[in-house]
Parts: sequence; structure tokens; C-alpha cells
Amino acid sequence: MMTRTIRHPAPHRSRRFAGVALAVALAAFGPADSPAAAQNATKGVVDQLNNEPAQRVSAANTSYRTILDAYLDMTAPPVPITADFDVTQIWPGMPDWKKFAEWAQANPGMAAALEKSRDALSFGLPYGESAVDAKYRDAGLVARIGVDGDLRRVDYPYIKAIDTITAFAVAEFYRRNEAGQFKEAFELASATNRFLRTMCDRVMLAEKMRFFQLLSDVLSIQRDAMYTYRDKIPADVYRDFARKELPFLRPDRKRLEMPEGERIVSEALLAGVFDSRGQADPELFAETFGELQAADKPLTRFGAAKRWRRIAEVHGSLDASEKKLKAVYDDWWRRWRMREYDPMQDLPTELSRTNPIRYGAVVYSIRDIDVLFEMRKRLAAEVNGAAMTAGLLGYRVDYKTLPDDREKAYAVYMRKISDADPWDRDYGRFLFRWLGSERKAVDTPDGRVWVDGAVVYARGRDHEDGDFNESTPDGSFGDMIVFPPLRALEREQGVGQ
Repeated sequence: MMTRTIRHPAPHRSRRFAGVALAVALAAFGPADSPAAAQNATKGVVDQLNNEPAQRVSAANTSYRTILDAYLDMTAPPVPITADFDVTQIWPGMPDWKKFAEWAQANPGMAAALEKSRDALSFGLPYGESAVDAKYRDAGLVARIGVDGDLRRVDYPYIKAIDTITAFAVAEFYRRNEAGQFKEAFELASATNRFLRTMCDRVMLAEKMRFFQLLSDVLSIQRDAMYTYRDKIPADVYRDFARKELPFLRPDRKRLEMPEGERIVSEALLAGVFDSRGQADPELFAETFGELQAADKPLTRFGAAKRWRRIAEVHGSLDASEKKLKAVYDDWWRRWRMREYDPMQDLPTELSRTNPIRYGAVVYSIRDIDVLFEMRKRLAAEVNGAAMTAGLLGYRVDYKTLPDDREKAYAVYMRKISDADPWDRDYGRFLFRWLGSERKAVDTPDGRVWVDGAVVYARGRDHEDGDFNESTPDGSFGDMIVFPPLRALEREQGVGQ
């Protein structure tokens, strides 16, 4: 039975994408005809991955050595950072808060490393193991391509380190706030955000999904903290965070590239299952795709292999398959770069129009990246929502009340460009409602909370104004309230405890 090889923390609650990432990573690699061919194929894939723009950065402008050296010097976290660990649950009211605070305080070297890396252009950790120092290989701080010589297998064990570093950053952020060190807390928050933003530039889909999620979660935590300490944080801290730091992240279609790594490994897979005449090899099709298809259901392996032998008999040539793969990625690339609600976005994708028999190898070697389009919107909502939260609360510090019109917070407390709803088909602003002293109920996944004063919310994935009767953290159902942060309200009101 084939071994699962994507070993990094799985999503919690709204993190429903680990299975997709696993399938992508497994389906991207196929067997080679000999050990030498396997080594050559692996080296070719690794070289191409390391030639992607995010990887072609000078050593002086990468952060992985600084970050990973500091990680190796860290003490163990108070609880294991496992697949089920949720960084949004780190806060001063958690059962193990004292242990987390002590752990954070005991590791100033990691805070210094994050600060030192804030201007790095890329994380820059090379793909493959040969290009990294032995100390990183020994600690599993690598992105393995072709595990045990099998190009179907890839492993990202370094992600566990990034999860641990993120947990540290959240704990230290809260610890500094608890100590009244607000300026220092938000300096660390800004450094953490910049670091995770460079992680979002990794080129494989599984990596991007994980780091989109982590950065979104961290930004939501920062909204919680801004609201929780709203009577203590100085106006200039809010102002600098909203105006100088958050706009720097830019998770837009021009600055945040789609995952080109999947195309590279898919091309390698295709090249390995056709014969010297460029025709589908029935045995290689059966071996590669039959085993992949039966990975989770080993008893179906025989039937799956038989099916793929038949598909090989009518499958398009290598040349035709490579052209189809290119067409699929060209289509995704255009959609990724254009505005979200361009009429073309509603047309069927090249992948959806692809014949699953004639181009079965193409269809099965890649996975639709539509999920990443939605994750990018959520990330944009979190970046903009954090800026809106900081701007409104900065105004509150100076005027002792929230603004009844958001435009009062523009210019001085936040940038108007941050007031943007990624789910608005007209590319407009967040929805704003002034409730004053009137209270309104909002249903969340954890229960019902009450809001008053100013409310800022995005339309959510249905693109409709649901009057914020229901809100989810990612806009998957109902609206997405960004202010006031609902998790902070749930904690204040004892909801879901």
C-alpha cells in the first residue's frame, strides 16, 4: 500500500483543504523506468522548482537560514504543535496560557529572527535536500521531492517548524500586550505578517494553501487583540499598523502568484508514462495512476490498474497531452491575473472542458486550484479587515467613541484603499452599519453574539448583503464580519466556552 507523504498539520474547522493538497502532491509524481532515470527526473523537477522567481533571490535577501537557525535554538513548546493544533486558540484566557507565555518569553532569539527577517524578499528554502545544510536535513527542515526515489512522493516536514514559529509569534504578541508593551507587540506582529507573506510565495499548492491559512488566522488574531486591548493601545500604534504595515502585504492578483510548481511536476509525470514514440504506455499508466487512484482504497488497486490500461489505449499522445496541460495552466493564469468578477470568470475552465478519457493523465495529474482563489479572497478580507479595525479603534482612542461614518477614520487613521470587500462584484467597499447603542444578534458557528456601535462586514462567498445575521470566519456562509471581531466578542460574552 502506498504511504501518505504530505506530513504537515491538517486544517481545523474551516481548514478543509488538506485532502486536496495531499491529492495534488501525490498525483504530481510518477515512477521512472530505472533508479538512474528516477534520479534524473527528480533532479530536473527540483532544478525547475528552484528556478521559479520566488526562489531566484540572493542569499542576503532570503530568511530561511535566520529563521531556521533560531528555530533550532528554541525550547520545546508547552504542548506539541500537532495536526490538530489551532493557533487562534492561543490567548491569555486559554487553560495553558501561563505555559505559553513563559515559553514565548524564554525564546527571545526567535522574536529577534522575525524582526531581522522583516525586509527579506523570500523565505528561499531550496526544494530538495542536497542544497540545504546538513543541520537542516538532520532536523527535517526540508522540502523533499522524490522521497526514496519515487517521484510520486513529496514531503514538507519544514512546515511543522513554521507552525511552531507561528504559535510562538502569537503567544509572544499576546504576552507583550499583557505586559503593556503595545508598540513592541505590534512591531512583532508586523514582522510576523511580513514573514508569513513571503511564505505565501512558495510555489507548491500545498504550501500556498497552508500559508494562506496561517496568515489569515494570524491577522484575525491581531483583530481580536486590537479589540481586546482597545482601551489601552495608543492611537499611534493603531495608526502605524493600519497605514504603514498592513498595506505592505498586498495579497492581490498582481503580487501574489499562482502555484506554478504543480505545472512543473505534472509535466514530469506526463513525461514518465509515455513510451519513446510519445504514445501512452499501458503498464506505466496502470502502475502510476492505478496506484494513485487506489491510495486510500487498496482493495480497488486491481480494478483501477485495469481501467488505466484501457484508458492508455485511447489516450492522446505526449505532445497533445503537454499542449492540453499548458492550455489548462494558461487558462488558470489568465483568471488569476484578471479582476475577480470579469465575465470570463463565469465561463467553464479549460480543465472542466477537458475530456477525462482522452486526457485522463492530464486531468488526474493536477487538481483544480479554484479553492485557492477563494482562500486569496479571504486573505484579502483579513488584511483589509485588520486595517479597518486598527483605523476605527485609532479614531476611538482620540475621540472616545467609534465613528458613525467610516470616512471620518480615513486619511489620519487608515488608508481608504484598505476599505475594500473582495466579495463585492462591483469592487466596492466593505459594508458599514452604525448601530449606535442598539444591539443586534449575530449567529456564528460557535453560537450567538450581540454587536452594537459600528459594524464592518464583507458580503461573503454568496456576494450578497445578508445584513450580518449570520457570519463565518471565512465568509463561506452568510457574511464575514471584520469589525467588531466576533471571536473577541464570543470570549467577552462567554459564547462557546
